[in-house]
Amino acid sequence: MGEFLFHKYIMNEQLKSKFPEWCSGSEHYATVLTNDIDSLLGCAIEKRVKGNKINYFYDFNAIYVADKNDPLEKLGIDLAWTVGKVFDNHVTRLNKNNTINPESANLNSILDVSGDNYFKKYAMSTAILMWSYYDLPLPSTKLGKMLLLSVDSGFLGHYDYRFKNTHNKYLRMLGFEELIDLLNDTSKEEFREVQSKFMLHKNIELDKSGHLQTELPLSLLSGALETELELPSCTFTLQTQYISKGRQVQGDEIGNLSKNVVSFALTNRNYYKFTIS
Repeated sequence: MGEFLFHKYIMNEQLKSKFPEWCSGSEHYATVLTNDIDSLLGCAIEKRVKGNKINYFYDFNAIYVADKNDPLEKLGIDLAWTVGKVFDNHVTRLNKNNTINPESANLNSILDVSGDNYFKKYAMSTAILMWSYYDLPLPSTKLGKMLLLSVDSGFLGHYDYRFKNTHNKYLRMLGFEELIDLLNDTSKEEFREVQSKFMLHKNIELDKSGHLQTELPLSLLSGALETELELPSCTFTLQTQYISKGRQVQGDEIGNLSKNVVSFALTNRNYYKFTIS
């Protein structure tokens, strides 16, 4: 995974320099929202930092668009596209020699994590990665910090002795040593209670009229995270249909992806999901 010098409260600069060049640019993009809180919070971060707004919704079976005439390039948030600009947290290679999307801002891609060294993966959310990359101050309350760690169950690795050191190492890379102290003083059950209270498992969906809807308590989340979370009110229409599949790792896969694979993620050591056009 490589060694980095750690500095408190700011992403390690050596690590930051390994991100794709577009991340530090001033260009504007149209963000692509997926169906959960991790992507929504990431989209909110993009809007907060760079003014980039949601114009697409991707549910892994199709992509929908709000303004068909928007000329801005897509920026996917929390999705493992094989081509194009994305912030992501998935393991995207079965084997260490497989290619990666060079425009993916993804610690697992940047640090050469694959199925071969799966348990060295970055296992926290895309949102907390973006929070660190953009040097945003952590929420001021313990609840806000707990919520940030609860997205995508980003706290879990701390409570498993097999992964605790790796989990802490990533938090230091992100400049969030303060969160290690919080994790040491908080039980896994307390995080589960926060996840349940704020219904972080609830998805985002399109209704029959093409409007986004969710049971996530966006107002409460916005207050605690000190970042405005909202769904766009515009109407989305189908742009492209896909086929989404999942498969157990057989052990004989080459891992090289064909051109019609739109997204690919190793979701645990023995299972992967992919979308084809």
